[in-house]
Amino acid sequence: MCFIIFIMLCCAKVSAQRSLVVINAETKLPMRDVLVRVDNGEEKRTAWDGRIAVPDSFSRADFCHPRLQRRYVLGSELKNDTVYLLPQMNVIDEVVVIGHDRSKEHISNILRPTTPKEAPLPQVIPSGPNVLAMLGWVFDHTIGPKLEARHKRKKALKKIRAQEAEYERMWELMESPHQN
Repeated sequence: MCFIIFIMLCCAKVSAQRSLVVINAETKLPMRDVLVRVDNGEEKRTAWDGRIAVPDSFSRADFCHPRLQRRYVLGSELKNDTVYLLPQMNVIDEVVVIGHDRSKEHISNILRPTTPKEAPLPQVIPSGPNVLAMLGWVFDHTIGPKLEARHKRKKALKKIRAQEAEYERMWELMESPHQN
């Protein structure tokens, strides 16, 4: 009896599988027909919902699709059941850098006189009277002081009314008979 249970546990260990979902990182949609190669040589394609079963203990898996960037995943770095793949259009295949020796150019620039790169913009002063400035001056000297005085009067009146209300409340307290 123990022997049969032991053999069943060993077989279960051998056939243990892990389910993964392959998703496009840009659209967040599951990707179908992604070719997955596991390190034991087994090749599978993802289903319509992006799911695929891989061996539970694999050291490396290769995810390949024509519209997505190829990705290698180590079994130890795969913590959850989702693998994100980047679209191929966001990938640069190669970068070519073309340059020249700037030391010779630097030496020749030392001997050249310096010229300003951009000429300063001329100061343009409009001709004629400044109407907005004149209106501001008229407001500041005619209406402005009147508005400020009116605001001060309102503020003082509000303060006096609050003080009168306080006196009236105190008077009512003094007039009311004290009840012992």
